[in-house]
Amino acid sequence: MKHIVITGASSGFGAALAHSFYERGYKLTLVARSEERLRELGTRLSADWIVADVTVEAETLVDRVERSFGPIDGWVNNAGVGEFDQVIDQSTDVIEEMMRLNAVAPMIVSRDCARRMRQGGTIINVCSQAAKVPTPKSAVYAGSKAALLQFSNALRLELKPKGVHVLTVNPGPIATPFFERADKSGRYEQSVKRIMLSPERLARRVVTAYERSEREVNAPWWMNLGGKVYAMCPVWFERLAKRGFDKK
Repeated sequence: MKHIVITGASSGFGAALAHSFYERGYKLTLVARSEERLRELGTRLSADWIVADVTVEAETLVDRVERSFGPIDGWVNNAGVGEFDQVIDQSTDVIEEMMRLNAVAPMIVSRDCARRMRQGGTIINVCSQAAKVPTPKSAVYAGSKAALLQFSNALRLELKPKGVHVLTVNPGPIATPFFERADKSGRYEQSVKRIMLSPERLARRVVTAYERSEREVNAPWWMNLGGKVYAMCPVWFERLAKRGFDKK
């Protein structure tokens, strides 16, 4: 039975991933800061769990999981945070928190997984469509996710000879508690509510991609298409999409 580790697993997309992997018969280790939620979810899914703050414990986390629960076949770096605001209004602490949790910690954990994983292992990094199309009020968030995406693309090339795969997940807005902090006014969440992704459906898609050793999961498809257009014609795209950008 393959062993999958998921960070940020106590709620939202992380919990949906846990359910989907459990339904496919995987052994799970769940990682998050909320002990109460982890205990409840772990009991429901017959999963092991560890209370940890990834930003603080990144350098010891892989060793801790492996020592406690055995070799790791798949690791999902899902824990993340966003705060939508103008850069000039964001504190240094908020900027550093987003960069640390969204980019630096997953890089450290990916490194440690790569050192330990056997052939056939997979690292799954949850990035964002914001990594491909940055928008106003998400400069730091987009920057952190873009860093993780490009890191993952390079890491995939490095690990291929070792037989370890890297899968990136690049979603648009997902209907999860993420927006409770990211969008305190609620205006952006309300404006994109009709296009929000189902966490359960996306999680099932990710598990399938993991089993098929796919390179990326991009959702929704039209937002990913927009990212490709933006890469080719950024000035034109920014003018055309200005109305959508201003929703934040």
